[in-house]
Amino acid sequence: MKMRYQKTSFLVAAALVAIAGIGTTAAATTMPASWLPTPLRLTGVWDVSVTLRNCVSGHAFATFPAMNQYAADGSESEVGVNTPPSLRYPSFGVWSFIGLQKFASEFQFFRFNPDGSYAGIQEVKRTITLSTNANSFTSTATVAIYDPAHHLLKSGCATETAVRR
Repeated sequence: MKMRYQKTSFLVAAALVAIAGIGTTAAATTMPASWLPTPLRLTGVWDVSVTLRNCVSGHAFATFPAMNQYAADGSESEVGVNTPPSLRYPSFGVWSFIGLQKFASEFQFFRFNPDGSYAGIQEVKRTITLSTNANSFTSTATVAIYDPAHHLLKSGCATETAVRR
C-alpha cells in the first residue's frame, strides 16, 4: 500500500508541475516523456523530416528537415529549411490533444518575395500521432499558401516523421 501511495503521489506531483508549466519536458522533470499526463506528452523539441506530397497520388516530391517546439501552454514554433530564411519567418501556432496519442497542430509563417516585399502567409494544419513511448511521431498535413490579400494561391499535402531531441 505504501509503494502505491508513493507512486501515485509522485505522478500527481509530476502532473501538477507539468500543468503549471514548469519542467514539462522529460529532461526538465527527469522522467520519460511517456510518464507525462497524456495531453502534455507532445511538449518538447523535435527533429522533423517533412515530405511534400501530391495530394491525389501521394507521390513524394521533396523532403527537408524542420524543427518543432511544443510548449505546455498549447503554443508551438517551427522552422523548416525548404525555403531560404530571407523568404520566410519562423512559424508560430497552437497545438492540442484530440485523443489517444493524437494531437492537432496549426501554424503559419510570413512569406517574402526575393526583393524583400511581403508575399503573404503559409498555413499548415496537421494531425499528429505520437508513439507509445512518446519519443517519435508521424503526421499528415495540409498546406495553404495565401497572397497578401489572403487569396489562396496554392495548396498541398505533406507527411512527417519526427524524433524527440
